[in-house]
Amino acid sequence: MKTKQLAAFVIAPALIHVGLSAETDPEKTQTSEDKATTVVETAIPGSVVKMIDDSATFSILKKAIDAAGLRGDLESIKTVTVFAPTDEAFMKLPEGTLEKLMLPENKEKLRSLLMYHAIAGERTALSFEDSEVTSLSGDKLEVDLDDNEVEVNDAKVVNTDLRAGNGIIHVIDEVLVPESLDDFAGLDD
Repeated sequence: MKTKQLAAFVIAPALIHVGLSAETDPEKTQTSEDKATTVVETAIPGSVVKMIDDSATFSILKKAIDAAGLRGDLESIKTVTVFAPTDEAFMKLPEGTLEKLMLPENKEKLRSLLMYHAIAGERTALSFEDSEVTSLSGDKLEVDLDDNEVEVNDAKVVNTDLRAGNGIIHVIDEVLVPESLDDFAGLDD
């Protein structure tokens, strides 16, 4: 059985990395311990979409959410876990793919791609095990937990447990692509 140690992931560096400004309220801070690791989970007001909007690290994701018409959907979900690709992650897509996805005629493909990055309910990094989870697009995601690393498909989770009013964001270093889009604009590369 693999251990669930996530010493490299604590909320303070995550907030600095994604450029969020949040004040820590001692009444909203919880500490959970798992063996030698302490993960501080801080409640942050606002939806996951608001956190994405407020971060310079997610400017492409913000534009994609708007182009796909998902803003209202993501804000209205009671609890959600989002694997949020950074701008750098989007830049790893094959040349021209992002532009093609953002075209109005590809709105449903973009929606599918973005919903593949979200699962129902709040899932902290410590709650994951090696398993498959079903995304909001209906496609399966492979979650691997190994010592201090969490991976979703082939993407590394680089910051974890960013709490929002309606869920949790885990920052990832690659865009997740469902099999249904493998033949779209070189996404199978």
